[in-house]
This record gives sequence, structure tokens and C-alpha cells, in this order.
Amino acid sequence: MSLFALQFAAAFGLRAIVTSSSDEKLERAKALGAWKGINYRSQPAWDEAARELTNGAGVRHVLEMVGGDNARRSLNALGADGRLSLIGLLGSMELSFPIIPFLRNRIVVQGISIGHRRAFERMNQAIETLAIKPVIDKVFGFDQVPQAFERLETGPFGKIVITVP
Repeated sequence: MSLFALQFAAAFGLRAIVTSSSDEKLERAKALGAWKGINYRSQPAWDEAARELTNGAGVRHVLEMVGGDNARRSLNALGADGRLSLIGLLGSMELSFPIIPFLRNRIVVQGISIGHRRAFERMNQAIETLAIKPVIDKVFGFDQVPQAFERLETGPFGKIVITVP
């Protein structure tokens, strides 16, 4: 999901900041169009690093894939009139935020789920027009399903594909 969003952002000329625990993945994200990358292992306060990259203004939009405490950092990275889109919850199933940043910065929090058919058709048209292709990490045969799951646990860069005979 993150790489797909990055490709859309780059196609529309947006300056995307990507976070990852891997410098190698950040370099690969830059090759896909990321403006800047932040390694959250070496910079645990990635929200503050994002604010520094924007000269203190904060980012306009965060795609939150983790939830839990990470969502609090996402909130802190946002600037005035920012939007926090909750797409995934790999961490805690509960969110807890301080109210003051919402009031001060007029933050919008939006849950993302399956959209309507017209939006899906427009997205597919944009994918075709912009020649956006999924990023494939590795292709496995059906007889290699256990290895595919092992690769999935290592944190691939892109999708794992399993071919069916």
C-alpha cells in the first residue's frame, strides 16, 4: 500500500516523505520518487524529523499504516489543516490522541476503507494513464509457499507473488 501511494504522489508531483527501518528501502523509495526518507530506527522521533524537513510547518497528509503509538507521531508530524488517513492497524487497535493539536491545527482524521465503484474505475484509469506498476519484491512458485511466507516476515520491498500452476 505504501509504495502504491508513493507512486501516485510522485506521479502528481507531490513531495513525499517516506519512513522505513531500512536505509536500503529508503534509497529504493527515493528511486520511485520519494522526496526524502527517514529511518525510524536511527531517528525514533521521525515526526520531529519530518517537521524539520518542512522547516517546522509540518506535513500536509500522513498515510498511517501502523496505528497505536505510531499514530501519535503521525499526528505530531502534521501541520495546520493536515489530514491523517488511517489505512492499516499493524499495532494497537486503539488510538489515543491529545486534543490540543486537533484544535490548534484543525486536523482531520479519516478512516480509509473500500470506496465506491466510480472511485475504483477512476483509480484504474489513473493507473493506466500514469503507467503505475506494482512493485514486486519476489515471485515464488506454488510449491514455495513456505519460503514466500518467510520472505513476507522479513519485510519485503513490494509485493510477494505466488504463481499458481
